[in-house]
Amino acid sequence: MIFKSLHESLLNKKIEKSLNVLDGENRIKPNPIKTIGCIVDPMFPVDVDNFNKLALKIGLKEKDLKIITFQENDNGFNIFSNMNISPSSISFTGELKGKDSLEFISYDFDLLINFFNDNNILTLLSSKVKAKFRVGFDSVDSKLNDLIFSKKIKKFNDFEVEFMKYLKLIK
Repeated sequence: MIFKSLHESLLNKKIEKSLNVLDGENRIKPNPIKTIGCIVDPMFPVDVDNFNKLALKIGLKEKDLKIITFQENDNGFNIFSNMNISPSSISFTGELKGKDSLEFISYDFDLLINFFNDNNILTLLSSKVKAKFRVGFDSVDSKLNDLIFSKKIKKFNDFEVEFMKYLKLIK
C-alpha cells in the first residue's frame, strides 16, 4: 500500500512537470497536417478503422498515422493497434520504459489526438509526445490539449463531425 501511494505520488509529479513544460510551449495547428498520432483508451467504443478514415478525410495515408492503445495488463493481445502501453510501461519513479511507448514518443506529430478520459498513464505518455497541435477531452488537464471537446461525446462519429468542423475553422 505504501509503495503504491509512493508510486502514484512520483507519477503525479512527473505528469505535473511535463504538463508545465507543455503549458509553456507555443503550439499552432500546421497547414497542411502531414502526421497524426492517436493515444486511445479502448474503453471508448471506437475501432481503428475510424482513425484510418479520419486520416483519409484529412488527406493522409495510413502510414502517416500512428496509434498507441492502453491495456490494463500485458496478458492479452490487442488487435486494436500494434503499439500498446500498460501500467508496466511506467517505472516505479514514473518514467516511460515500454518499447512501444518509447517508440511512440520518438515521433514528431503535426496533430496528436488524445482519445481518452482521465488516465494518468496516458496523460504522462501524451505529455511526453512532440506534437504541434493537440486535441482531446475536458476530462484531462487543460494544459494537455489545444482543442478540447466535452467528455459527453461518446460516439466517434460525433467526435469526428465536431473535430472536422473545428479543424477547418482553425487557421
